[in-house]
Amino acid sequence: MRNVNLPSAAEGQSATSSRRRALGMMLGGWALWPRLLSGDPGAPIRLAISESLVSDVSINDARAAMTIWIKRMEADLKIVIELKPKVFDTTEEIVHRARAGLFDAVALNVVEYHQIADVLDRSQIIAETDGAEQYILLVKNSAGVRSLSDLRGRRLIMLRSPKMCVAMPWLSTLLEQGNLGPGDQFFGSVATDIKPSRVVLPVFFGQADACLTSKRGFDLMGELNPQVAKNLTVIASSPLLVATFYTFHKNYRGPDRERFAKVYSNMPASAAGQQLATLFQFQGLAVRDAACLSPALGILDAADRVRARPGGGRK
Repeated sequence: MRNVNLPSAAEGQSATSSRRRALGMMLGGWALWPRLLSGDPGAPIRLAISESLVSDVSINDARAAMTIWIKRMEADLKIVIELKPKVFDTTEEIVHRARAGLFDAVALNVVEYHQIADVLDRSQIIAETDGAEQYILLVKNSAGVRSLSDLRGRRLIMLRSPKMCVAMPWLSTLLEQGNLGPGDQFFGSVATDIKPSRVVLPVFFGQADACLTSKRGFDLMGELNPQVAKNLTVIASSPLLVATFYTFHKNYRGPDRERFAKVYSNMPASAAGQQLATLFQFQGLAVRDAACLSPALGILDAADRVRARPGGGRK
């Protein structure tokens, strides 16, 4: 807990390309430049992946899973992949590459999307098929807490994960709606943890006063331990939020764009896709439009307005 603050290479690949692949793997990272052989064989699909998507998993596991999946894409789409020393980009790098037109497709979170939405294509969002994330604020039944205002000066624990990226903006909007002031002044202390059990159980055992976690994770805990679910109460819940997804740069109109989107939609059909889905905690992906992002973007816009007020939201 911490305080907040596998198929082989395509036939005919040159020995030089093979050495480059081996060197890239030795360096421990990859940047992905799929070159589609149908249509225009000289035009790559330049793929960027935000490191925010792997903040709660091993970076080496993420790289290994992504490598297996990319090899699967090579086999299914008949593509060539050029490897570079790095696969995951920081948020700052994602923003820079988007503004400079240096990628065609990107995997990112909605907070990053919010910063660069004007240069991304709204027509295709490759997002989870099994619904979206919902945040819940939990307290113990016997604690006498009936609303958010009762938590002033209390201890809060928050789940830290890629899909929880809108949690703090959502909480700040709740505080604003209740005229309760900014979170850094309202709560006595705020801590985070990557393990749902270490977020929920301290509330159950009276070591913390409230927790902010995902409904999906809490429901799973309740199935395993009904006593936990029975003794905790939800005092606030968010809308369903799409938090992480793939999308395209608005200037990208490559001939194999639809095939690239389809292979992600069919991920559960392959062992490599199942491994990637398990690592990044989703059941499957489907092509949607930007309307699925509206609830999350609305929260981020509201949080921006709170921050923009004189005093940064302080009463």
